[in-house]
Amino acid sequence: MSQIDQSALDNIRALQRPGSPDLLGRIVGIFVTQTPDGIKAILDGVASGDLESVRTSAHSIKSSAAYVGAIKFSSTMADIERAAREENLALCQQLIEGLDNQAAAVIAELNVVLDQAA
Repeated sequence: MSQIDQSALDNIRALQRPGSPDLLGRIVGIFVTQTPDGIKAILDGVASGDLESVRTSAHSIKSSAAYVGAIKFSSTMADIERAAREENLALCQQLIEGLDNQAAAVIAELNVVLDQAA
């Protein structure tokens, strides 16, 4: 099952100007390289009880995930952000179960997009 809504990628492609650097590759590349650090910050924040770090990292990933079409992943980030804002550590702990696997699946699919764009 696809992790990525292709219409979101098509929307980014539609912004591409002839002769300009590859916009889709740049945006997806930034997401692919920065998301693992954000996931680590969420996992570390939950482990240490630093829910403000969890909230800010989840918020950042939520927005960029939606932009690249990772809608389910973005929704997970929204749930984590909300739980952290409400200072619900137990819910955060539940929500991060399998998070690194979900992130890896999204990144793997976006890496295919990057490979095709190259």
